Amino acid sequence: MTGLNLVITIIQDRLHMPLVSVIIPAYNAEDYISQCLSSVLSQTLSDIEVIVVDDGSTDRTASIVEELTHRDGRIRLIRQENQCAGVARNKGMEVAEGKYLYFLDADDWIELDSLEKLCSSAESLGSDIVVARSEGFDNQTGETWLIDYALNGVPFDTLIRPSFYADRLFQRFMGWPWDKLYRAEFIQSSGLLFQPLRTTNDAYFVFCSLMLAGGVSCVDKVFFHHRANNRKSLEGTRSKSWHCAIEAMWAIAKKIAEQPESTRLMESYNNWVLNYSYWSLNTLPADIADLYLEELAPALSAMPNGIESYVSRHEWTLRTLASLNQSKLLVKATDLSGDKENLSHEIANLQAEIVRLNGELNSLREELANRDSKIKEVYSSHSYKLGHALLTPLSAVKHRGE
Repeated sequence: MTGLNLVITIIQDRLHMPLVSVIIPAYNAEDYISQCLSSVLSQTLSDIEVIVVDDGSTDRTASIVEELTHRDGRIRLIRQENQCAGVARNKGMEVAEGKYLYFLDADDWIELDSLEKLCSSAESLGSDIVVARSEGFDNQTGETWLIDYALNGVPFDTLIRPSFYADRLFQRFMGWPWDKLYRAEFIQSSGLLFQPLRTTNDAYFVFCSLMLAGGVSCVDKVFFHHRANNRKSLEGTRSKSWHCAIEAMWAIAKKIAEQPESTRLMESYNNWVLNYSYWSLNTLPADIADLYLEELAPALSAMPNGIESYVSRHEWTLRTLASLNQSKLLVKATDLSGDKENLSHEIANLQAEIVRLNGELNSLREELANRDSKIKEVYSSHSYKLGHALLTPLSAVKHRGE
């Protein structure tokens, strides 16, 4: 190869844009990063680049990735001081060259045809975002399950507009990026970035992208496997950064206020805030949960009063109770306790009534059985048989006379 040809080849290589940029933030993921990268590098779609942003790991994560870069030129390793996954994802987007962006967590993995099928949907339908189904995996027990609380009530294999799902955006989609493929040009024009938060850094990016997208397509197939119950993940240490979720909520609400569909979006958003908060109050330590509720309470009490604004009584009840001060909440809880006691009495009375009615029913059944027995005795008695024998000829004579 001549010097000129070599230069031309290098320029062509540099001008080539991969179809998909896979961006993986990684922090102390030495136990899982190999499986994650194997699932990406083995994709049926080979025209990809893989950008691993090591977020200041203190284990062997970076060295494992660096070793793999020597085996596969599609991998790039970027190192940064620990600044959390949101900043790492933004760093990956800065250098990404693909037509599409896909964000994968370092402890998750994907099916081998995932990127091919996602790109196919985006290319054929012109989607800004493609969403597919995912499966949970318990890191301790090995149990798997379909994550069926995503992609609710959406049509598949067709382009849908945000106006279709605005009133239920937060109920139809989840606020994580790893079940979605993004058109890079759309993300760049939107100016969206991940928030620099320790946890819940992806909710703003994901939900706002769904508000702004020109069109979204959904694929009814499991492509992604999300590792849960991982003691090393930040999910298990939310009590250290509980306020991050609230910061994300405020930022999303601000973005909603700028949208033409703000009224419909806000109704969906309110239900999501209530549902997420219920989960947080149940899973956070009691003292942290109190702080969470104290900070969020003014926003909850400002939500609509009418039950028609909520997807279920569950969200409406939480909104109603959250608007009460502590003394009124205590009275309400006491009333509910009294209602429960009264209900217990009513249940006991109904159970006694059921027993009484069953007793009457059994008595009627016994009486009916006795009557059946007596009738059978009459039919089988000698006098009945004799009378029947004497009357039969007379009946025959009568019929002949007619």
